[in-house]
Amino acid sequence: MKKIIFSLLFFCASLFSNSLAQIKEKGLIRIGIDGSVPPLNVAEDGKYDGFEILLIEELAKEIFGGKEGKIEYFITRGNDRINAVRDNKVDLDIAVITVTKEREKIVDFSNPYFSVNVGVLSRAGDNIKTVNDLQDKEILAESGTVAYEYFAKQGHTIRPCSNSSDCYRKLKAGEGSAYADDNLVVLAYAVVDRKVEANIINLGTSDFLAIAVQKGNDELLDAINSGLVNLSKSGFFKKIFNETIDPYYKGTAEKKYFLLDDLYRMF
Repeated sequence: MKKIIFSLLFFCASLFSNSLAQIKEKGLIRIGIDGSVPPLNVAEDGKYDGFEILLIEELAKEIFGGKEGKIEYFITRGNDRINAVRDNKVDLDIAVITVTKEREKIVDFSNPYFSVNVGVLSRAGDNIKTVNDLQDKEILAESGTVAYEYFAKQGHTIRPCSNSSDCYRKLKAGEGSAYADDNLVVLAYAVVDRKVEANIINLGTSDFLAIAVQKGNDELLDAINSGLVNLSKSGFFKKIFNETIDPYYKGTAEKKYFLLDDLYRMF
């Protein structure tokens, strides 16, 4: 019986995340990243780079409070991102996670650090410059995305595709008049392929990317939020945007659509 009780206690304890004090004491923080979303988050041959990587490495310094500390990265994608935080496999996750009401029931989120909106990709020469040019046009979109819901509510005919690559291929093949997705996604296609263009990049309500921590880990969350405020006020967000986002998109991604420095001026 004692062994069973001990095992249960050990199992339960293993599900609780490390507190800020424990992280500092161990000198180690476990961080979930996607690793496959340039220029936000890239992992290759044991090296890590991108907007989110530079951000979390600087935030880690704030979390450790000037003491030496080590980051251990874990690849988390899809539902694994939220599950890894919930199940204490990582202390926090910064794997391009959009804040949603459903996810907020499972984890706690930091203040947002990045904003995304709906954008539209069209074939060059089709003369689609504004949302009015999409009137009575068929829109390609991945089922379940914000872009799909946005145009469905506007009364557009939606042709579903399985993923972003599928939507892009169908647009190139002449199916549909435009492809709708997150603005960062459509901008990326327009950068690498001159036969398509993204003239509409700021539709709908903004969605926000934020850092996920386990429910109730308030001290760690407070440290992250405090660090985000300090980094914004020091101009760090603009600095890493210029180093990662701007060169990748060749100047087509304007800071005003993505950074949240105006929000942090309130603190």
